Amino acid sequence: MSDPSSPRAALAPWDRRDLPSAFTVEETASRVGHYKWIEMRIFELMGGWVAAVPEPDIKLRLGTHCYHHAFHAELWHKRLPELRDMNPERLTRPANPEMEAFVVAMGDPYAPGESIEKLVGLYRVLLPHLVAAYTYHRNNANQITDAPTIRALELCLRDDMEEWREGEMILQSLITTPDDVDRAAARQAELAKLMVAAGGVVGPDSIGAFELGDDT
Repeated sequence: MSDPSSPRAALAPWDRRDLPSAFTVEETASRVGHYKWIEMRIFELMGGWVAAVPEPDIKLRLGTHCYHHAFHAELWHKRLPELRDMNPERLTRPANPEMEAFVVAMGDPYAPGESIEKLVGLYRVLLPHLVAAYTYHRNNANQITDAPTIRALELCLRDDMEEWREGEMILQSLITTPDDVDRAAARQAELAKLMVAAGGVVGPDSIGAFELGDDT
Protein backbone atom coordinates (compact mmCIF):
# COMPACT_ATOMS: atom_id res chain seq x y z
CA MET A 1 0.00 0.00 0.00
CA SER A 2 1.29 3.43 -0.83
CA ASP A 3 2.14 5.86 1.92
CA PRO A 4 -0.58 8.60 1.96
CA SER A 5 1.85 11.05 3.58
CA SER A 6 4.42 10.83 0.79
CA PRO A 7 4.38 13.65 -1.79
CA ARG A 8 2.53 12.86 -4.99
CA ALA A 9 4.46 13.16 -8.26
CA ALA A 10 3.67 16.22 -10.35
CA LEU A 11 2.83 14.07 -13.36
CA ALA A 12 1.10 10.70 -13.46
CA PRO A 13 3.14 7.80 -14.91
CA TRP A 14 1.02 7.90 -18.07
CA ASP A 15 1.47 11.67 -18.47
CA ARG A 16 4.98 12.62 -19.52
CA ARG A 17 4.33 15.77 -21.52
CA ASP A 18 7.19 18.16 -22.08
CA LEU A 19 7.03 21.08 -19.69
CA PRO A 20 9.14 23.78 -21.39
CA SER A 21 7.39 26.35 -23.58
CA ALA A 22 8.93 28.43 -26.36
CA PHE A 23 7.01 31.48 -25.10
CA THR A 24 7.04 33.54 -21.94
CA VAL A 25 3.73 34.77 -20.53
CA GLU A 26 4.47 38.19 -22.00
CA GLU A 27 5.23 36.74 -25.43
CA THR A 28 2.06 34.67 -25.39
CA ALA A 29 -0.02 37.70 -24.39
CA SER A 30 1.54 39.73 -27.20
CA ARG A 31 0.82 37.03 -29.79
CA VAL A 32 -2.75 36.60 -28.57
CA GLY A 33 -3.29 40.36 -28.84
CA HIS A 34 -2.07 40.24 -32.45
CA TYR A 35 -4.35 37.26 -33.14
CA LYS A 36 -7.37 39.13 -31.80
CA TRP A 37 -6.52 42.17 -33.93
CA ILE A 38 -6.15 40.25 -37.21
CA GLU A 39 -9.26 38.15 -36.53
CA MET A 40 -11.27 41.34 -35.99
CA ARG A 41 -9.93 42.81 -39.23
CA ILE A 42 -10.83 39.63 -41.16
CA PHE A 43 -14.36 39.72 -39.73
CA GLU A 44 -14.75 43.37 -40.78
CA LEU A 45 -13.36 42.81 -44.28
CA MET A 46 -15.47 39.75 -44.98
CA GLY A 47 -18.58 41.39 -43.57
CA GLY A 48 -18.13 44.25 -46.03
CA TRP A 49 -17.50 41.89 -48.92
CA VAL A 50 -20.74 40.00 -48.33
CA ALA A 51 -22.63 43.04 -49.63
CA ALA A 52 -20.18 43.70 -52.48
CA VAL A 53 -19.78 40.33 -54.20
CA PRO A 54 -22.48 39.53 -56.79
CA GLU A 55 -22.18 35.71 -56.65
CA PRO A 56 -24.84 34.22 -54.29
CA ASP A 57 -22.78 31.13 -53.42
CA ILE A 58 -19.80 33.30 -52.48
CA LYS A 59 -22.01 35.52 -50.31
CA LEU A 60 -23.13 32.42 -48.45
CA ARG A 61 -19.60 31.14 -47.82
CA LEU A 62 -18.28 34.57 -46.84
CA GLY A 63 -21.13 35.01 -44.39
CA THR A 64 -20.33 31.69 -42.72
CA HIS A 65 -16.59 32.29 -42.65
CA CYS A 66 -17.08 35.85 -41.42
CA TYR A 67 -18.66 34.67 -38.18
CA HIS A 68 -15.94 32.09 -37.67
CA HIS A 69 -13.54 35.00 -37.33
CA ALA A 70 -15.86 36.93 -35.03
CA PHE A 71 -15.86 33.85 -32.80
CA HIS A 72 -12.04 33.61 -32.99
CA ALA A 73 -11.64 37.27 -32.01
CA GLU A 74 -13.91 36.67 -29.01
CA LEU A 75 -11.88 33.61 -28.02
CA TRP A 76 -8.68 35.64 -27.98
CA HIS A 77 -10.36 38.56 -26.21
CA LYS A 78 -11.40 36.26 -23.37
CA ARG A 79 -7.94 34.68 -23.22
CA LEU A 80 -6.04 37.95 -22.74
CA PRO A 81 -7.03 38.75 -19.12
CA GLU A 82 -6.21 35.16 -18.15
CA LEU A 83 -2.70 35.53 -19.51
CA ARG A 84 -1.78 38.83 -17.96
CA ASP A 85 -3.24 41.40 -15.60
CA MET A 86 -3.34 43.93 -18.42
CA ASN A 87 -5.89 45.86 -20.42
CA PRO A 88 -6.91 43.56 -23.33
CA GLU A 89 -7.59 46.57 -25.55
CA ARG A 90 -4.01 47.77 -25.16
CA LEU A 91 -2.71 44.41 -26.30
CA THR A 92 -5.10 44.29 -29.28
CA ARG A 93 -2.88 45.78 -31.96
CA PRO A 94 -1.15 44.89 -35.23
CA ALA A 95 2.27 43.31 -35.02
CA ASN A 96 3.83 46.26 -36.86
CA PRO A 97 2.96 49.06 -39.33
CA GLU A 98 3.68 46.69 -42.24
CA MET A 99 0.96 44.32 -41.05
CA GLU A 100 -1.45 47.21 -40.80
CA ALA A 101 -0.53 48.24 -44.36
CA PHE A 102 -1.21 44.69 -45.54
CA VAL A 103 -4.75 44.78 -44.12
CA VAL A 104 -5.41 48.15 -45.75
CA ALA A 105 -4.28 46.72 -49.09
CA MET A 106 -6.49 43.67 -48.54
CA GLY A 107 -9.53 45.93 -48.44
CA ASP A 108 -8.72 47.85 -51.62
CA PRO A 109 -10.67 45.79 -54.21
CA TYR A 110 -14.25 46.60 -53.34
CA ALA A 111 -15.97 46.69 -56.74
CA PRO A 112 -18.50 43.93 -57.54
CA GLY A 113 -16.33 42.59 -60.37
CA GLU A 114 -13.28 42.04 -58.19
CA SER A 115 -14.22 38.82 -56.42
CA ILE A 116 -11.01 37.12 -57.58
CA GLU A 117 -8.85 39.87 -56.08
CA LYS A 118 -10.75 39.79 -52.78
CA LEU A 119 -10.63 36.04 -52.36
CA VAL A 120 -7.02 35.58 -53.46
CA GLY A 121 -5.88 37.95 -50.75
CA LEU A 122 -7.84 36.09 -48.12
CA TYR A 123 -7.55 32.44 -49.11
CA ARG A 124 -4.14 32.35 -50.81
CA VAL A 125 -2.20 34.86 -48.71
CA LEU A 126 -3.68 35.81 -45.35
CA LEU A 127 -5.31 32.55 -44.30
CA PRO A 128 -2.25 30.36 -45.08
CA HIS A 129 -0.05 32.72 -43.05
CA LEU A 130 -2.54 32.70 -40.17
CA VAL A 131 -2.65 28.90 -40.21
CA ALA A 132 1.16 28.83 -40.18
CA ALA A 133 1.38 31.19 -37.18
CA TYR A 134 -1.26 29.24 -35.25
CA THR A 135 0.43 25.93 -36.06
CA TYR A 136 3.84 27.17 -34.93
CA HIS A 137 2.34 28.43 -31.66
CA ARG A 138 0.44 25.17 -31.15
CA ASN A 139 3.55 23.07 -31.72
CA ASN A 140 5.69 25.11 -29.32
CA ALA A 141 3.25 25.74 -26.49
CA ASN A 142 3.45 24.16 -23.05
CA GLN A 143 0.97 21.30 -23.08
CA ILE A 144 0.09 21.80 -19.43
CA THR A 145 0.25 25.48 -18.54
CA ASP A 146 -0.77 26.61 -22.04
CA ALA A 147 -3.68 24.17 -22.33
CA PRO A 148 -6.37 26.91 -22.67
CA THR A 149 -4.35 28.64 -25.38
CA ILE A 150 -3.80 25.33 -27.18
CA ARG A 151 -7.53 24.65 -27.15
CA ALA A 152 -8.24 28.07 -28.65
CA LEU A 153 -5.56 27.51 -31.30
CA GLU A 154 -7.04 24.15 -32.24
CA LEU A 155 -10.54 25.60 -32.55
CA CYS A 156 -9.25 28.37 -34.81
CA LEU A 157 -7.18 25.96 -36.88
CA ARG A 158 -10.13 23.66 -37.43
CA ASP A 159 -12.21 26.52 -38.83
CA ASP A 160 -9.35 28.01 -40.84
CA MET A 161 -8.39 24.76 -42.52
CA GLU A 162 -12.01 24.24 -43.57
CA GLU A 163 -12.18 27.82 -44.88
CA TRP A 164 -8.91 27.43 -46.76
CA ARG A 165 -10.24 24.37 -48.55
CA GLU A 166 -13.60 25.93 -49.37
CA GLY A 167 -12.01 29.22 -50.43
CA GLU A 168 -9.64 27.49 -52.80
CA MET A 169 -12.52 25.61 -54.39
CA ILE A 170 -14.39 28.89 -54.92
CA LEU A 171 -11.31 30.47 -56.47
CA GLN A 172 -10.83 27.57 -58.85
CA SER A 173 -14.43 27.98 -59.96
CA LEU A 174 -13.82 31.68 -60.65
CA ILE A 175 -10.41 31.40 -62.36
CA THR A 176 -11.39 29.99 -65.75
CA THR A 177 -9.44 32.02 -68.33
CA PRO A 178 -5.80 33.03 -68.87
CA ASP A 179 -6.75 36.60 -67.93
CA ASP A 180 -8.22 35.34 -64.64
CA VAL A 181 -4.97 33.49 -63.94
CA ASP A 182 -2.99 36.69 -64.49
CA ARG A 183 -5.31 38.68 -62.23
CA ALA A 184 -5.02 36.12 -59.46
CA ALA A 185 -1.24 35.82 -59.77
CA ALA A 186 -0.72 39.58 -59.77
CA ARG A 187 -2.88 40.06 -56.71
CA GLN A 188 -1.22 37.21 -54.84
CA ALA A 189 2.25 38.57 -55.59
CA GLU A 190 1.27 42.08 -54.52
CA LEU A 191 -0.07 40.98 -51.15
CA ALA A 192 2.57 38.30 -50.54
CA LYS A 193 5.27 40.98 -50.78
CA LEU A 194 3.46 43.05 -48.15
CA MET A 195 3.10 40.00 -45.92
CA VAL A 196 6.81 39.22 -46.23
CA ALA A 197 7.60 42.83 -45.29
CA ALA A 198 5.49 42.36 -42.15
CA GLY A 199 7.22 39.09 -41.28
CA GLY A 200 3.89 37.27 -40.96
CA VAL A 201 0.69 37.95 -39.07
CA VAL A 202 2.46 38.40 -35.72
CA GLY A 203 5.71 39.81 -37.08
CA PRO A 204 9.09 38.22 -37.79
CA ASP A 205 8.62 35.47 -35.19
CA SER A 206 5.35 34.26 -36.71
CA ILE A 207 6.78 30.81 -37.48
CA GLY A 208 10.01 31.09 -35.48
CA ALA A 209 13.46 32.26 -36.45
CA PHE A 210 15.48 30.07 -38.76
CA GLU A 211 19.15 29.64 -37.91
CA LEU A 212 21.75 29.13 -40.63
CA GLY A 213 23.44 25.76 -40.48
CA ASP A 214 27.19 25.28 -40.31
CA ASP A 215 28.40 24.07 -43.71
CA THR A 216 31.92 23.45 -42.50
